[in-house]
Amino acid sequence: MKTVLAALMLVAAVAAAKVDYAGHMVIRTTPTNDVQLNLLRRMQDTAIDFWQAPTFVGRAVDFRVEPQSYSEMARTLDAVHLTHDILHSDIGQMIDNEQQQILLRRALRAGKAFDFENYHTYEEIVGLVDQWVMDKPGLVSKSVIGTTYERRDIVMTTIRSGLNKPVFFFDCGIHAREWISPATCIWIMNELIYKYGNDAEITSFVDAFEWKFIPSINPDGFAYTWSTGRLWRKNRNPLPLGTPCDGVDINRNFAVGFGGSGASGSTCSEIYYGKGAFSELESQAVRDVLASLQGRVKAAISMHSFSQLWLAPYGYNTQYPSNYTEMYRVMEIGVNALTATYGTVYEYGTTGTLLYFASGVTTDYYYDAAQIVYSYTIEVRDTGVYGFELPPDQILPTATETWNGLKAFTAEIMKTL
Repeated sequence: MKTVLAALMLVAAVAAAKVDYAGHMVIRTTPTNDVQLNLLRRMQDTAIDFWQAPTFVGRAVDFRVEPQSYSEMARTLDAVHLTHDILHSDIGQMIDNEQQQILLRRALRAGKAFDFENYHTYEEIVGLVDQWVMDKPGLVSKSVIGTTYERRDIVMTTIRSGLNKPVFFFDCGIHAREWISPATCIWIMNELIYKYGNDAEITSFVDAFEWKFIPSINPDGFAYTWSTGRLWRKNRNPLPLGTPCDGVDINRNFAVGFGGSGASGSTCSEIYYGKGAFSELESQAVRDVLASLQGRVKAAISMHSFSQLWLAPYGYNTQYPSNYTEMYRVMEIGVNALTATYGTVYEYGTTGTLLYFASGVTTDYYYDAAQIVYSYTIEVRDTGVYGFELPPDQILPTATETWNGLKAFTAEIMKTL
């Protein structure tokens, strides 16, 4: 009991140093005409935090509003006859609940093995990678592919049973607040590592591919979500003196489609694309890794939350890739296996036709510049009930169903080797 009380006291102490989200709301509105849609799209050039970005007429849009701004926002929406509902009335309470669950679980499991059903800091994740390397030195290796502005190592984990095999590449946690992304990736890594040699299917996967994971491609932003602002999205690159906001959306900083629709030149926007393609240390690190692999990457996954979507390129327009028939065939196999696990419904298609326009993203770059045919974004749970505040008790089912989808997907790709 004393341990539990100490954990709860720590919650209160840590919360005092953090951004106060008390009373922040997430409101949902659905544009029914182009005037309403264009208003919402223009709002993306401001500091408004969209949880579901404006896409098409008839598709719901969710965004966060501070309590002192709510009345003015309601009037703005009313001016174009946009009705809205309050989806979440107090994000601060949701964040407090999340922190209590994390710390309570830590207290109850103190001294036990790494808890894959809880959220972890970047330092804890890197420590886990180090433990894997110690436990399985012939199977697992760690490399530093870059260094962030705040001097954190960008770590990549490689799982392989031999050299010069086709590569299966994962980037995880590119948006700092999407905690379920690194959590899902490290769970998958653990499955590959400790079931190799014991599970026939996983053994075949590791024998066929070299698996490379960047468990958190945005460690500065991720650390900031733990220390200060839970809902921070971008990296922590300070912009020039006099600029009112810091940080770049790394997933708008890649060269393919850079600066196009679905990205913003406004520094305060959550989708600010940066001063130029590959201006950021994080995107440079990914670019250089792919260049070093010399066309060996067979498949690439960018792991995100939330929306329950499996998405192929392109994001910056509504065109279909030349390989789309094959890309669609294989992702449909993955989605069907994912849904068969617990019944979780996913939509699938291209980013620009199904989700929203997004230019300068990883998966468009993987497909066009790195020539990776099987290049996808996966947006895991949920569809807005919790949003970015997915509780720890949903980590295991999310990771399990996602891995089941990826196993079926991988087995199909193996047939093309």
